[in-house]
Amino acid sequence: MPHFLDRLDLQVFTDAAFRIPYQQVRGGLFPGLDVWVRRDDLIDPLISGNKAYKLIHNLIEARNQRAETIVTCGGAWSNHIHSVAASGTRFGFNTIGIIRGERPPVLSATLRDAERLGMKLIFVTRAQYRRRYESGFIEELGLENQGVYFVPEGGANLAGVRGTQLLGRVIERTAPVDFDQVWVACGTGATFAGLSSSIQRSSVVGVEVLKAGESVRKSAQHWLTVLGQSSEINKSIQAGVQVPHLLSNERMGCLLGGYHGGGYGKLSAELRELQRILEDHSGIPIESVYIVKLFNALQKINNSGNISHGERVLIVHSGGLQGRRGYE
Repeated sequence: MPHFLDRLDLQVFTDAAFRIPYQQVRGGLFPGLDVWVRRDDLIDPLISGNKAYKLIHNLIEARNQRAETIVTCGGAWSNHIHSVAASGTRFGFNTIGIIRGERPPVLSATLRDAERLGMKLIFVTRAQYRRRYESGFIEELGLENQGVYFVPEGGANLAGVRGTQLLGRVIERTAPVDFDQVWVACGTGATFAGLSSSIQRSSVVGVEVLKAGESVRKSAQHWLTVLGQSSEINKSIQAGVQVPHLLSNERMGCLLGGYHGGGYGKLSAELRELQRILEDHSGIPIESVYIVKLFNALQKINNSGNISHGERVLIVHSGGLQGRRGYE
């Protein structure tokens, strides 16, 4: 059953993280491998998966700064927007979401939830939204004033990366077996960087879920440098390229490109079928934007013979199941 994060307290959060279960995937879907899933979709039904880890230090810092309002950015089906809106209601913050594109006649289920949870939505043009990382973006929208705390899209700031480092340390302490590889889906590279810098006993493999592999790699490398990690991340290894034994031997982490299935948020018939099979065999709810592409990459690379027989692989479930409604 899912936990509920009812207090904004790092120790309470860490205790919840230590209780997250690991589930073995059986049924012969990955012959020769021992595949497990860490069920961080269960850490909270609304503030779920890696978004919870990216937000915990941000929320504590906002409270320490006596901020009254949290401002953030995202799209119509953003798990991050959903989690920030829920966090505001849960922990006593006002929330504002800067949403990409014009307001549609009918809001997505995610944005309807956000408004019900008290979030004020501000819609901006796509041209404006592309400037979201530039200085002065918040001022342009008239949102910078005393009592406002800004969290970038996806929680991809230093506080967010430190939260994913916490996840890595928890995995090191709670893993039911000694994993050879830890696999994580990548949208910004922040979670990959946090895990790569905190997991010592396993290779960390990131699978890019969008057509922006080089930017993901650069972002991850930036955060590793900020964290004092000097090793270089392997350049994105594209689908179809032979990578014998690389995943087993690299402890500094590597990124796999070419498994985005047509682009961010795209769900092909092949991926839908894999999602159905995975859920039937494992009973684990499979999220459509990130997790199914992670499993797809693992299956294809395993079938090509590029993972050593007997490897123990951990899939990090990054939550975000609310977004499945966008495919219904």
